[in-house]
Amino acid sequence: MLLYAATILLSAFLLFQVEPVIAKIILPWYGGSAAVWTTCLLFFQMVLLLGYLYAHVVAHYLKPRIQAWLHVALLSVSLVALRIYPGVSWKPSGTEDPMLGILILLAASVGLPYFLLSTTGPLLQAWYARQFHGSVPYRLYALSNAGSMFALLSYPFLFEPVYTTHQQAGMWSVAYGGFLLLCGVTAVRASRAAELTPPKPAPEDIAKPGVREYVLWLALPASASVLLLAISTHITQNVAAIPFLWIMPLSLYLLSFILCFDGRGWFRYRRFPYVPLMAVFLAGMAMSIAGENAPIRLLAGLFLLGLFSCCMVCHGELTLLKPHPRYLTQFYLTVSAGGALGGLLVGFVAPRVFRSTYELELGMALCATVTVVALGNHPDRDWLRNLLPGQSLLPVALASLAAGYLGFLYRDQILSGIHAAAHLFAKHFAKQWQPSGEFDNYILLLILLWLAAIPLIVKRGVRMRWVARQGLRAFGLELAALVLIGYLGYEIGDENTGYRTMARNFYGVLKVTDSGTPAELDSTRGLMHGSISHGEQFQNPSRRDLPTTYYAEESGIGIAIRDKQKTIERMRVGVIGLGTGTTAAYGRSGDYYRFYEINPLVRHIAETDFTFLKDCRCRVDIAIGDARLSLEREAPENFDVLAVDAFSSDSIPVHLLTLEAMQLYFRQLKPDGILAVHISNRYLDLRPVVDGISRATGHTARLVDAQENDDRDVLRSEWILVTAAVPGFDANILSRSMIVESHKSVRMWTDEYSNLFRILK
Repeated sequence: MLLYAATILLSAFLLFQVEPVIAKIILPWYGGSAAVWTTCLLFFQMVLLLGYLYAHVVAHYLKPRIQAWLHVALLSVSLVALRIYPGVSWKPSGTEDPMLGILILLAASVGLPYFLLSTTGPLLQAWYARQFHGSVPYRLYALSNAGSMFALLSYPFLFEPVYTTHQQAGMWSVAYGGFLLLCGVTAVRASRAAELTPPKPAPEDIAKPGVREYVLWLALPASASVLLLAISTHITQNVAAIPFLWIMPLSLYLLSFILCFDGRGWFRYRRFPYVPLMAVFLAGMAMSIAGENAPIRLLAGLFLLGLFSCCMVCHGELTLLKPHPRYLTQFYLTVSAGGALGGLLVGFVAPRVFRSTYELELGMALCATVTVVALGNHPDRDWLRNLLPGQSLLPVALASLAAGYLGFLYRDQILSGIHAAAHLFAKHFAKQWQPSGEFDNYILLLILLWLAAIPLIVKRGVRMRWVARQGLRAFGLELAALVLIGYLGYEIGDENTGYRTMARNFYGVLKVTDSGTPAELDSTRGLMHGSISHGEQFQNPSRRDLPTTYYAEESGIGIAIRDKQKTIERMRVGVIGLGTGTTAAYGRSGDYYRFYEINPLVRHIAETDFTFLKDCRCRVDIAIGDARLSLEREAPENFDVLAVDAFSSDSIPVHLLTLEAMQLYFRQLKPDGILAVHISNRYLDLRPVVDGISRATGHTARLVDAQENDDRDVLRSEWILVTAAVPGFDANILSRSMIVESHKSVRMWTDEYSNLFRILK
């Protein structure tokens, strides 16, 4: 038992330790996009499925001795792939499909070792069940998940802050070599034990899993996997693509496996309280998606706890369907297929099919539907009685989705009627109270609740006495799931309206909106990436060439360019991050502006929906690809001003704010050039980061805090201007800026180290 446990524990640790290691190595190569982690998860889930398939085929169709020697041979072959750190030749050029490039890179660097690590859990559990007749191997599965969770949690606290990525990869390779020896010994001893102890005939009364069991084995983990990837993307896209924010959702996902499959203690799965908690958190997440911005700690906590409660229910219901060990590999194979299916839907299908990030809403609706089906499939008289049969819920759920969407389409008419009725009520019965718009929205939710209930009422002929006979708890659970589905349908419908352009690719969702017509003086057209504005332009011809939002003349970038224009006749300006191309509004005849943009979709929108680039009198070039990779390949550009403004949603591409990045920027600037770094952010205080690096490199930094001005479509912005200590800034910039002050002290960021938790607001 000890040998099996040690091998499984080490393999699980290495299996999940390599995920953040390799993802952090390649993250800067693909612009620091949150989609890098999603793509990595997709790859790992697909390889995990192949590993489980291998374990099933080997355990069922090969003799014990052949199983052992085949596995030992593959372990030996994997020695050639022991060095997992990819070479510089794998760096992208900027023109290829990033998802395909990441998948090929991962297959070449960690594919074979990861495949063999993924086979260890199910294969050794099958050997254990064969050697020790009557033993239940499912606790080894919990042990495997415990090793995986320790690997994930130890990475941001024990490995990432101390060791460089090269050192991390080297230590992993050494540990993998130890695993090869341990697994080889286990395989040989298992084959010998199988020859000494003939297999015990299986009892005749073992229940064979049916189609329903296989469907639930697939659907429950698929629901949890969809939520894992969707919530991970939602969090990292709005803060930063950093290992800790990757690891926390995945750790909670694994913790649910441990608690459910270990089956002991107070934290084991029980329908009460986990099912009610899941309902509460699903409702909270649904409301937060539609609501206003909230503190990041609150949002992150809500979504992480919501993910944990949903995974506990999905994986807990899965444990109630565990088969006899005879069908162990089929069970694990199907569960793995469900996880891979969820990853495929979020990581591959959604970016190519959906115009926006609907997978979070759809994942929540899928989870509600599948878990209600699972509750009906495995009734518990102490929990809920006479639950609506699971197989009849799907058409009802689809009808409720349609009802919720219709409620959205006719919301104006509904709200008008509600508003009139509310004022009539207030006039006659509650003269001290006046209804508000917020009240209208809550009443609209109640209307949607009834719309969601209509298909159920029509289908089953529900009356109040039927509700009383069936039990209010059962009816309430069904109704809550249907209301959630209807409400999420409403939200999806809301996301689809009011946009001139809406498109999505690997790097996220871009939306273009118009606030009016070109005839209106204040009408604007704006570009949104996620929930953050990436620039706006006046539509009226008399104002459309004015720099707006974060790039107005009183902003840091505006002050830097205007100051240089006083003394330089032909300026050279570099801008990392294209957006709408607003900075080109400063261009004069003879000037040269070079934009660096990783997302080709942004370039298309800037050239077709906005006119800053068309109207610019200067010469404009656009380099597609990650800015750092492009700047490293180029000869010195001798920029007079270089602006760093490459944020996706509110996330921070960390590799653009490191010591190495700062040194690169000043190699591309003239000796008296100005580096303008845009640090406006809802969640993170970037002042100490930029100021610390500036001081370390011998440069001077000044903060420009521009205030909002609605009349000129100016948004509040914070820019830090950095230049050489000599000659430094002139009197004009000094008078319009201030010393960079921060109450936080942070360790200098490098390509090998960064810590965003120290700079949370």
